[in-house]
Amino acid sequence: MFAAIDTPRTLISSIRELSGWRRALLAFVGGLASAFAFPPYGAFPILWLTLPQLILLLDGAKQQAAESRKARFAAFFRVSWAFFFGFFLVSLFWIAEAFLVDAESYAWMIPFALLILPGGLALIPSIILGGASFFWRPGISRILLFAVALALSNWLRGHMLTGFPWNVWGYAFAENLTLMQSFSALGIYGVGLLVLLLFSMPVVLIDQGRKAAAVYIVACVLVWAGVVAYGTNRLQAPQQPVAGARVLVIQPNVPQADKWKPENRQRLLPLYLQQTEQALAEMNLDKETLIFWPESAFPFLLDEEPGALEAIAATLPKNTMLITGGIRREVSASGTHFFNSTFVVSDEGALIDIYDKVHLVPFGEYLPMRPLLQSIGVERLVPAPEDFTSGPQFEKIDLRNSFSFQPLICYEAIFPQTMLPVEERPNLLVNLTNDGWFGETSGPYQHLAQARIRAVEQGVPLVRAANTGISGLVDSNGRILAEVVLNKKGSFDSELPEILSPTLYVRAGDSIFWGIILVVVSLLLVMEQLLPTRRD
Repeated sequence: MFAAIDTPRTLISSIRELSGWRRALLAFVGGLASAFAFPPYGAFPILWLTLPQLILLLDGAKQQAAESRKARFAAFFRVSWAFFFGFFLVSLFWIAEAFLVDAESYAWMIPFALLILPGGLALIPSIILGGASFFWRPGISRILLFAVALALSNWLRGHMLTGFPWNVWGYAFAENLTLMQSFSALGIYGVGLLVLLLFSMPVVLIDQGRKAAAVYIVACVLVWAGVVAYGTNRLQAPQQPVAGARVLVIQPNVPQADKWKPENRQRLLPLYLQQTEQALAEMNLDKETLIFWPESAFPFLLDEEPGALEAIAATLPKNTMLITGGIRREVSASGTHFFNSTFVVSDEGALIDIYDKVHLVPFGEYLPMRPLLQSIGVERLVPAPEDFTSGPQFEKIDLRNSFSFQPLICYEAIFPQTMLPVEERPNLLVNLTNDGWFGETSGPYQHLAQARIRAVEQGVPLVRAANTGISGLVDSNGRILAEVVLNKKGSFDSELPEILSPTLYVRAGDSIFWGIILVVVSLLLVMEQLLPTRRD
């Protein structure tokens, strides 16, 4: 076995000896390739090549810049930034599609979306890996250090400023139902650390003694087997439907470019009502039915539009309830505020409850650093008289028969920190969204995958209603039970799966992630690999 390992040593040495633009180019290509481990592609085995390659490039940077800490930091930073710029470029290219909805006004910003956003996000892991260069030692310790550094950069990216945990490392498991179950125990950041440790393993085969390599490989194989066994066992548990409840999801497929045109103002509500009425006509309404329309369904204020609630009441049969997205306005002494909201409407046309979106999208729903950016012509993408105001807190909405749901409007579904305390767990997660901004790209698929993980983390089923797709019903294990595909008009109705008992992640949250980080760092300290043994 180990004789075969000696074969590629020339290639390994060549990677470590690269410098300058050649080293940066190989890192960039590795980052590009790594993005295909994530939804919608799911080619996670590629990480067994790209993560070891990045470690080898960092080894070379250490060797060639050993004369000073400053030089090592700079060398690590350059390699890491090239890798992550390539990664984010592929992961997030779809954002540029949003600037084409109103190309006349926003197309000039596309180069900034394709360069500044990936380049800015790449700074976080690059700075952290640059700091790791001070403690980089030959051997297994650098693999553990590498995994901890990138896991911490994931967490920081999900929390710094407004947070943006898109395609953090754990989502490499998001396309495999068995591996996906690990999120119920470890959460997205804990699974991310696991991914980094497992897929960095081939480096051990390259430069470790046989005994050390064998121990590390056996440990990783046991962990991998445990993840598979845990996922397989969790998927065996049957999920019963909720007694006396059904859901109906409407996907109207209104092109984003048409949605806010003044001439369509009076056309969209009748379109929703007609599609809903047709779907209801084909259903057996012997159970209470929750009807879902997508985020910001109308180009008007639902609670202020004359006749709108009456028209909805005329369409809804008894024992039905509408849950829809919409914009609302609130006038107070401090001024006029606009909210991106979820409305609950009874079959009599009464507003039962309203939730206001808490986590708003920068540049979409509000413009950060408004005076500076507005001075150079930058504006937010969502048309509204003012920036949106965020709601006070994440919360569940209680309905009849002790049934409750938690609204997660669009972007909110990518954040694990939206999770409510155990005693406030809802029966259902509801993700109303509008991915029509992003066309036929990977963006809507990535968004759906991340929403599915929230269901697995919490053991709570998820309903997703999207304007242009992908709408779906996801059970508490992440299975898609029903869906309407991207850019198709359609609907589905289904029984609602029951909630599972609280998962380990619901009970412990990210303390599990921090506990693993503490164990690994303690191990490194005990091994005296982080304690400096010489002065530079």
